[in-house]
Amino acid sequence: MDIFFDDPNDAPVHPDKVKIRKLEAQAYEDNRRVKVSFEISPFIKRPNIEITVTNQDGQHVSQFSVVEAIENKMDFTLHLREPNPGGEYQITMDVFYADLPEPEELDDQEDGPLLKDLLIENKKIVDTQQITFRTVNV
Repeated sequence: MDIFFDDPNDAPVHPDKVKIRKLEAQAYEDNRRVKVSFEISPFIKRPNIEITVTNQDGQHVSQFSVVEAIENKMDFTLHLREPNPGGEYQITMDVFYADLPEPEELDDQEDGPLLKDLLIENKKIVDTQQITFRTVNV
C-alpha cells in the first residue's frame, strides 16, 4: 500500500489515534453549494470518512462518504438538496474504521450484504467533529 503525505516529520498514527485536525465550510454565493475542507492526522491504515450536512430543522440536506481514504487533506463541493437553501447549517464529520469480511467470504453469498450495510454494521468511530456555517445571502 502506497500512501504519501506532505510532511515526513508528521508520522502516521495507529487507527485509534487518527484525529480531525481541521474542518472548514464556506458557502458559495448561490446558497446551493458549500465547499468543505478537512485535514486528518496521517494514518497507517486507510480510514473511512462520512460528512453530513443538516439544516436548521434537523433534516439531512447533503452527505458524502470516503471509503478508505488515501489522502489526509481533502476539499469537496457539496450541494444542499432542499428547495430553498439558506440559513444556518451544521456539518458533522466522522472518521471511522470497519472490520469487514474478506472479499472471498462475500463472494460465496448469493444475496450478501451491500458494502454500505457492512460499513454501518461494523463502524468504529475514532473521531467526530461538528461545525456550523451560514449561507451567504440570508
